[in-house]
Amino acid sequence: MSGSQKDETLAERRWLNALAKGDTEALGGIYELYGEKIYRYTFRMLGNRSDAEDATAETFLRVLRRSAELRADGAFRTWLFRIARNLCIDRMRQHKLIELPSDAHYTGTEERTTLRITVHEALNQLPIEYRDPLVLCDLEDVSAKEAAEILKISVPALKSRLYRGRRALRDRLGGSIEKLT
Repeated sequence: MSGSQKDETLAERRWLNALAKGDTEALGGIYELYGEKIYRYTFRMLGNRSDAEDATAETFLRVLRRSAELRADGAFRTWLFRIARNLCIDRMRQHKLIELPSDAHYTGTEERTTLRITVHEALNQLPIEYRDPLVLCDLEDVSAKEAAEILKISVPALKSRLYRGRRALRDRLGGSIEKLT
């Protein structure tokens, strides 16, 4: 475990213990640790800023509602991502909003922006069982073991989905990448 991971784990324990004792301000500390990671995950799953912001807020609201049950036992991050994932799945079942990725308006070449949009759209077209592992492992750098726990599948099943998802993404992108690069 790296020094920054150890520091994050210690901070997580401190905030979770405080929250479990009724210190609702500790939620801010937990948000500092995980807010951006959960937002990035929900954005990549949902594909638009508004839904990602809503899902992120709801994720942390659920943490607050269940604060008395929290234990700083190392499984919190997995549980947090699982909440976010379930909220994303629920939201995807409700409706689809089309919005450009948040980085589409950032400075950079037109080709780079087009490439990001193309990859983002191709990723969103993948079945959820392929998209989830790709977002967690390839974009969010979650370990295979932890991603498997979040998705409630075995590590070999996760690796199989990653392989198939990467192949499906490559197939979907086809010649788009060569045209844009």
